[in-house]
Amino acid sequence: MTEAETVTRAILGNVPGWMTALFYSAVAAACAFAALVFHLRIRRYRQGKPGGPGDRPRRSLPAALASVAAYLASHRQLLRDPKAGVAHLLLFYGLLILFVGTCLVFLEHDTPLHFFYGWFYRIASLVIDLGGVLFLAGLALFLQRRFESGPHRFLRRWWVEALLWLLLLIGVTGFLLEGLRIARDLPDFERWSFVGYGLALGMRAAGLGIDTAALLHRVLWASHAALCIVFFALLPWRFFSHAAYAAASWALRTTRPIAQMRAPPRPEARPGAVTWPDLTRVDLLQADACTTCGRCNEVCPARAAGKPLSPREVVLGLRAALDAPAGPGQHPTPLSLFVPDEAIWSCTTCGACNHACPVGIEVYDKIVEVRRGRVETGIVPDAAESVFESSAAGRNPFQKHQEARLAWASGIPLRVAQPREPIPLLYWIGCAGSFDPDGQAVSRALTRILNGLGEDYRVLGNREGCTGDPARRLGEEGLFRELAQETLALFHEHSVRRVLTHCPHCFNAFRNEYPALDGFRFEVEHHSQYLARAIRTGRLKLPGGFPEKVTFHDPCYLGRGNGETLAPRLVLQSLPGLDLVEMERHGDRSFCCGAGGGSLWLDLKGRTRVESLRAREAAETGAATLATGCPYCKGMLEAGRQSLDDSGRHFRVRDLAELVVEAAGIR
Repeated sequence: MTEAETVTRAILGNVPGWMTALFYSAVAAACAFAALVFHLRIRRYRQGKPGGPGDRPRRSLPAALASVAAYLASHRQLLRDPKAGVAHLLLFYGLLILFVGTCLVFLEHDTPLHFFYGWFYRIASLVIDLGGVLFLAGLALFLQRRFESGPHRFLRRWWVEALLWLLLLIGVTGFLLEGLRIARDLPDFERWSFVGYGLALGMRAAGLGIDTAALLHRVLWASHAALCIVFFALLPWRFFSHAAYAAASWALRTTRPIAQMRAPPRPEARPGAVTWPDLTRVDLLQADACTTCGRCNEVCPARAAGKPLSPREVVLGLRAALDAPAGPGQHPTPLSLFVPDEAIWSCTTCGACNHACPVGIEVYDKIVEVRRGRVETGIVPDAAESVFESSAAGRNPFQKHQEARLAWASGIPLRVAQPREPIPLLYWIGCAGSFDPDGQAVSRALTRILNGLGEDYRVLGNREGCTGDPARRLGEEGLFRELAQETLALFHEHSVRRVLTHCPHCFNAFRNEYPALDGFRFEVEHHSQYLARAIRTGRLKLPGGFPEKVTFHDPCYLGRGNGETLAPRLVLQSLPGLDLVEMERHGDRSFCCGAGGGSLWLDLKGRTRVESLRAREAAETGAATLATGCPYCKGMLEAGRQSLDDSGRHFRVRDLAELVVEAAGIR
């Protein structure tokens, strides 16, 4: 043996052979048990629907694996909550270093390889101790956050904290074990194991003898080994399993825009979920992937307004349904017993929960899937039934006559398409733009802009109908398809290739959902994009000054839902003299106005109103104008403004098109 080879340690030198053999056997049994439970769980997932083409991830296996590797390496999604992200980073890299260190010890002891000595041993000892410190620091941060947080952020269940305490015991006993090993003879080179060496010095200073250290080392080794075996055996259980399922959830998440609604697997299949096997396999896996962190609850507008919806509890309800036993020959328990009706009908489908989830769970998609199941069984609120009836009979959800679709355009020159006339640019007004007073003001403003620019556009007039967006979000998939096919038939008749709309809901339906119905593709543009381009190219001049402080509310279906947050701000920044001030929640983290997902008509009561919360945020900026780019948002935020006291009503609510008309002096 060379001198360098003396700088090492005797691996398992103080552990009897029978104890080592028992340990290896128990670890193998625990891992086999965990693998079996994971296998049985996956078999349960496979009882769910396979998912349709629009639901599957558009990633190859290498791309999915690369995505997971990048996700784990950077923790970028987790770092949206900096404290949680840092805790996860410390825990992950600490555990990774400890795992690699354990593998090195195994290779040295149980294979012909011989490398664990000399400077390699010194540096490995230092790095492994650093890994242990990171590991314990991460756990300490997690425990601190749980004890210091309010009662609503984290799920208070003993099995959630059990993982943290078990890992903490494993980490602490590991360092104590190292200290007892070093305390037996205190070799100088073990100073590189700075934690263990420090503990060893403390033990010796406390009068711990060599024989006692050896005995305690053996007892603690057995305890540490038992804790590790318990950890391996419990990996598939409850919160312990979230690390494995979370990585799988991230790999299997779809690349659909957040606002794009998942289509049923097949048009002829029964839409919706009544029992858990009606959900997709990815839905079921994601129910297990939930880390119970509560981020979805924190960003949910319905929950903030005191409505009976907590996105996390919806996901955990689906997990409970998956766990619920069914007797021989019995059907699974209905989801309505696990996910209350008042919860699913409170959702505004804003997508904030999907965006906030650190493991890629598509929460609101599951809510709409359950809504579809309720619709199939005939259990819907009266207001939703009215929307369906009005949309089916009158082709709009506002219970208005089709003949009134152009009433807003009185006195404004309007180019209405003739039957079969090819349309170079279709201006899609939408139901809100046709029937809602706030939306009508947007329609008038954008029409004036199009006329002023000499744009060769057409509108469909009274032949225009609802895109079906409210019906689809409320769970009436069949009605959505019926309305969409009628609209697509008109598009084919007029050879439509370009569509302009000021409604983000129509924009999303045309851009993301219609192409999947019959393959017909066309260019669709939101009016913020159209205006930004017209200003950039110099077609649209803005000579008038606009010396105002303005804040912008990002519509959910435009910003977070479709990633367009720049165009509206380019329009506003082009208005001379305008001072743009942002609300705290803006861009892809914008707060909802409260109208989406059919909530404009359902209007479930809460402690307060979503639009009032958002209007208050706008008032706090001190802006004179609250601008937006959605007729639903405009109407809701105006109602929210009026709900404030006199000191909070100092601003006005306007659409981008109205501000452009004002600045450009268009009449």
